[in-house]
Amino acid sequence: MKRLCFGIMLAVLFLTGCSSLKVLDPKGTVAELQLNLFQISIAIMLFVFFVVFSMFVYFTWKYRETPERRHLTPSYIKGNKKLEVTWTVIPILLLVILAVPTVKGTFSLAESDENNENPLKIVVTGHQYWWEVHYPDQGITLTNEAYIPVDRPVVFKLKSDDVIHSFWMPRLGGKKDLIPGKTNTLTLNASEEGVYKGQCAELCGASHSYMRFQVHAVGKQKFSQWVDQMSQKKEPETLDPTAEKGKKLFISKCLTCHAVSPAERSKGPNLSGFAGKERVGNVLLNTDENVQKWIRDPSSFKPDVNMPPFPDLTEEDLNALSSYLSQLE
Repeated sequence: MKRLCFGIMLAVLFLTGCSSLKVLDPKGTVAELQLNLFQISIAIMLFVFFVVFSMFVYFTWKYRETPERRHLTPSYIKGNKKLEVTWTVIPILLLVILAVPTVKGTFSLAESDENNENPLKIVVTGHQYWWEVHYPDQGITLTNEAYIPVDRPVVFKLKSDDVIHSFWMPRLGGKKDLIPGKTNTLTLNASEEGVYKGQCAELCGASHSYMRFQVHAVGKQKFSQWVDQMSQKKEPETLDPTAEKGKKLFISKCLTCHAVSPAERSKGPNLSGFAGKERVGNVLLNTDENVQKWIRDPSSFKPDVNMPPFPDLTEEDLNALSSYLSQLE
């Protein structure tokens, strides 16, 4: 039984590090500052640990019980003021060394860069269990992803539509709560192009772990081209008969909650570019079969999701809907 408990504890210990998020690999100035503070604090703690543990081992060995000292009563020694001052001053100095860059860095991170030259503003709204990403100046709305230019400050306006969420992109830095009725600001920037993954860092319900998102950092020219493409993006004009039937079903059953154009905002996730999504609802791989399963009963894959089931749809209806959604590029 003891071996079983030990094995379970060991497995849990190793599994706690299983994550697709890279935390200690900064790709932005904010993340680099936070990593530097982390390294300073770790260095100080290791120094204290090494000194204290070394003294512990040394004195334990030096004053251990031996046959010669077994009946020896140590003589009384009065306090040494120099030593007492030393081990009082050293911790104070270590705390100052840690506090100065921490306080300075904390205040610098708390300052908003909205007054910087040409910041990009993005409004992020947390829902159970997905992210709405809106570009107010560009009139673009995305779901569970964002596009940003490198070497340009990005001001995220963080809101919540229901409960407290937490917006976290470890490689770009920052972690800030989204609180209902309040707007928080988080300013970040990316120093390199790439795709950076994020996660809700606040337990927000049964499907909290599925609140993932990703940020695409691209060059400034590519970002301008992306904005132009999204501004002109529309749903396909010509559809095959199956997809045409799916469009009619979508309008009658789904359009009250979903939009299919990035220029529109909706109650539910914006489905523009659905065909290019890796996963359905951040849960299932994006295949026709999984799309149909999701539409039939989404809560069986994502507990407590607000999307209702559609048990009345026939296999033909589900096939038509998945065919239509697969053409939303």
